[in-house]
Amino acid sequence: MSGRAKAARRLLPWVGLLLGMALVYRALLRGQVLAGRDAFRIFFPDSAFLLEALRAGEIPLWTPYPRLGQPFAATLYSQVFYPPRLLTVLLAGPVLGFTLQHLLHVGIAAAGTWRLARHLGTSRPAAMVGAAAFALSAPFTELATQQNVASAAAWTGFLLLASRQAAGTPSPRSAARVALFAGLSFLAGSPETWLWQAPLALLVALSTRRTGRALGAVGGGLAWGGALGALVALPALEFARHSTRSTGGMNGLEWSLSWPQLLSVAWPFAEHPRSRYWEGGDQFFILLLFLGTLVCALALAGLGRSGRRLPFGLGALGLTALSLGAHLPPAALLLQLPPFHLFRYPVKYFVGAAFCLAVLAAFGLDTLARRARGGHRSLPGVAGVVAALFAALLLGLPLTRLPLFRPGVEAGLPWVVLALGAGALALCLPAAGPRRAHRVRGLLAGLALLEVGAFHLLQGGTGSAPMEALSRASRLAAALPSAYTGRVSVELSGDELTDVSRAASPRTAPPEEEGGSYIALSRDALVPNRFVEEHLRVLEGYGAPEPRHVESLSGTGARAAFDVLGVDYYVRRGPPPFEDLEPVLALPGLPTLYRSGTALPRAFLVHAARVASDEEALAAFVDPAQPLRREALLAEGEPLAGPGCQGSTARITREGRAWVEVELEACGPGYLVLSDWFYPGWEATRDGAPVPLRRADALLRAVPVPAGVHTVRFDYRPGSFRWGALLSGLALGAWVLVHGPRKARRAAPP
Repeated sequence: MSGRAKAARRLLPWVGLLLGMALVYRALLRGQVLAGRDAFRIFFPDSAFLLEALRAGEIPLWTPYPRLGQPFAATLYSQVFYPPRLLTVLLAGPVLGFTLQHLLHVGIAAAGTWRLARHLGTSRPAAMVGAAAFALSAPFTELATQQNVASAAAWTGFLLLASRQAAGTPSPRSAARVALFAGLSFLAGSPETWLWQAPLALLVALSTRRTGRALGAVGGGLAWGGALGALVALPALEFARHSTRSTGGMNGLEWSLSWPQLLSVAWPFAEHPRSRYWEGGDQFFILLLFLGTLVCALALAGLGRSGRRLPFGLGALGLTALSLGAHLPPAALLLQLPPFHLFRYPVKYFVGAAFCLAVLAAFGLDTLARRARGGHRSLPGVAGVVAALFAALLLGLPLTRLPLFRPGVEAGLPWVVLALGAGALALCLPAAGPRRAHRVRGLLAGLALLEVGAFHLLQGGTGSAPMEALSRASRLAAALPSAYTGRVSVELSGDELTDVSRAASPRTAPPEEEGGSYIALSRDALVPNRFVEEHLRVLEGYGAPEPRHVESLSGTGARAAFDVLGVDYYVRRGPPPFEDLEPVLALPGLPTLYRSGTALPRAFLVHAARVASDEEALAAFVDPAQPLRREALLAEGEPLAGPGCQGSTARITREGRAWVEVELEACGPGYLVLSDWFYPGWEATRDGAPVPLRRADALLRAVPVPAGVHTVRFDYRPGSFRWGALLSGLALGAWVLVHGPRKARRAAPP
């Protein structure tokens, strides 16, 4: 084979990958960008805040915008220290960078799966099928809006390849390669993904070489990778302890994979009609689970007891069982044990099962090609396949109408029969000869790839929206005072800008030429969390983990709570939540902005304080008499007898992302209360000297102040991040030392 032919052969898979991506993400060729519920509610705002902090030369450890402020880097899906996230955000900004990051990880997922399959001994066509069956599959495409899960899962192929190599030749350098990919996966911000990748890597290592040294190299590399992510892991654990997850406020079995959805992995449309959102047994985290009828058939053919295949068979079986969650009692029991109990949405584990099935499909393609090597073209066999097709269609119809199945099973029957029939014909039609196995392999690979592409064409492409509409600044935010330091309240529920029809009111969804959708107008309407892009502090927030007590207070709807927490403006689709609110701005297609005149400023002084339980403090928030305006209820600290003097003032003069400065004049001893979340790592100084920071009113910050004029500054300096950064720094230093350039060996003397 000539050098040019070899080069063309090497380029063919990557040309195929680009063509496949162009088909799957064809909407992007029309100038659109990827967009979906979590894309615009979480990842666009997080990217905007990350870019804001980076441009200011700060490490984004705290975000002051959602809820009462909360840790940012400790929210793992923020991907603060994930290199691809930093690169795409810096190069292309929050909206376009989101799309570029996903496309980059499609390439990483395909390349990793391809290289792993080739290392496992599969042919080039088989490796191509495996790569496409994972990276271009409907589930991975659906994960475009779950950026952290897709980013972490994309490294699976490279991680398992490094694990096989480390088990084969254990050494510090091979362990360092495992650490690199394990660390990248962890920093991508999906610990559930890392939770299945690590056992799968150990299974691969055991199947390669069953020695303590091999297992130690891979296990040590995984631990090393975890240490690389310690700078986010330790803050994340701290955040989890102070969130609703530590109080049992999370159902970890929500959005388990249902049995009809499991059938839809190989049988298209089998899950239709789906249950109601949040109300039925179906999950809505990954809407499309179809890997391909042929891909699943090839995966079955690829099952085996050999050391190369067994880990992927076990992985597919075990992870599918976990993803069933509430629908499989043993899985439900396991998911309530540590560390699984920290995470929700069991369907996330199916991403690992999909990867294992893709690798098995590569094995299966080669297996069927080898078995077809000694065969020959059989006209009776072809006739038998055609007859079986008609029989399957005729006999299958009454079976698909059984109560056991949903109506979508009947709709998908022709697809399944035609796909399997085409595969059977690919085994029968090639003529006998030395190249028969090669022809069968090529036909099966082409059919499998064709099926993946056909399903994407049938589904109509990925969720997308015009970039210009997504980037347009909010007109509601522009109506707020320019130096406003208080809070806004927005609606969390609903995925429509209005619930009234176009005929009934002009306040309806926008026309198509204006961006056309709830997604396109999400920033304009200050849909959570797009208010972050407008630098607004909002009482509500979207995304887990939820700070303890904050969600419950906003959910009470009590005017007293909103007033004490500094909410002066409300954004509502319908009438105002309180009758005395004044409309500020009402625009067609958008919610109305209302103003209140009764809210406290975010920083205020009280001259009475006593120690009280959290339950008493939370009850005071909803007391119509609003006692928290006059008295601080402390978790600990020196009480103050009230009512005290009157006329004290406090004003926020300067603030950043992780610090606030307040100037005050106290008529007597009191407490400065800042209605931001009290959280470990916050420190306070008064006139430059350290001062005790107290937790007041169950969740706010308070500082004791004497009479007179003072300046109080709050700074966020979390010890969890410092310790985590130290551990990550040591792990990175060790990685550079081990994986650095080797010294040239001295030549042996003659």
